[in-house]
Amino acid sequence: MKSRFIPIILVIISFAVNFGFAAGTSSLNFPDASKDPKVTLSWGNTAAAEDLSTKGMERVAELIKERSGGSLIINTFPASQLGTAVTQMEMVIAGSIDIFTEGSNYMADFGVPDRNIASMYFQIPSMEHALKFINSDLYKSWEDVFLANTGLRTLASNWMRPPVVIASNVPLNTYEDFQGLKIRALPSKFTLAALESIGTNPTAVAYNEVYLALQQGIIDATIATRDAVYKMNFYQVSKYLLMYELGYVNFSVWMNENKFQSLTQAQQEILSKTCKEVGDWYAETVREELDSYVDEMVKHGIELINLPEEEIPKFRAATTKLIEQYEEDGTFSAGLSEKFFNALGLEK
Repeated sequence: MKSRFIPIILVIISFAVNFGFAAGTSSLNFPDASKDPKVTLSWGNTAAAEDLSTKGMERVAELIKERSGGSLIINTFPASQLGTAVTQMEMVIAGSIDIFTEGSNYMADFGVPDRNIASMYFQIPSMEHALKFINSDLYKSWEDVFLANTGLRTLASNWMRPPVVIASNVPLNTYEDFQGLKIRALPSKFTLAALESIGTNPTAVAYNEVYLALQQGIIDATIATRDAVYKMNFYQVSKYLLMYELGYVNFSVWMNENKFQSLTQAQQEILSKTCKEVGDWYAETVREELDSYVDEMVKHGIELINLPEEEIPKFRAATTKLIEQYEEDGTFSAGLSEKFFNALGLEK
């Protein structure tokens, strides 16, 4: 008799937990803002409407309305409805929109060039190290500089995106296998230089042409986030998926500082805490989704490759040398590499 009711009880518990979070229940404490002046905020992004980061943005809006007693309302504008990433950055700086979400690497283009050090592949060994890094004093100092230069406050930086991996049509088991590899990558000075430093031949291919380029052998491999390998069907024209996570990018939630300061202290606290809380939810849900994507790709026939531990120091040494060159020529500030490795909890 007892066993018949266990599944029902589990369903009820699961429903209560999920509904409780959606309805605003949290282990965090929030001040009463129900009698504060009503404010409507606009929030834009460039991700697709069905993307998990957009769902996170909408989740924040729902929770904020509940937790503020209706004094804070957020209108969301996903899928580049308000313009390109650069356009929206300029708009939130100008105060035309209030909040914007994008990859934190954009900080480098708006007054924080040292942020580019985190774009060097093979330097951040795990997601745990990436989280340690974004919570470090170094990263917080970048956010302070970014605020001073742009007038944008960072509400949250813990929206960790899927890791960067490689889908290929040649096996990549050793450092030697990367020599001369024709690989498609982002057209960024720092990512291209990092790939060249490990001996590959970075090739310019438009993102929407990667599938065909892999299929026709124009490129041997492509760099992409693990979810993109699945969602863009790169796995259908690739034989191998390198499981080693070359790097990590986090979404940041930025808000116009003048608008933030116009809110009451209670509203500020509710907004900041909720953005960070949903960031944790986003990062965890991303990891859960990735497992299902990998399972589906393996069913299709892609072979998973795990880079041997003894090979990794060779890659890291190459990109470390590049970092030191950037320090010497003034591209990066003096002593940055030591601060960076300390922030990761690693030795240089």
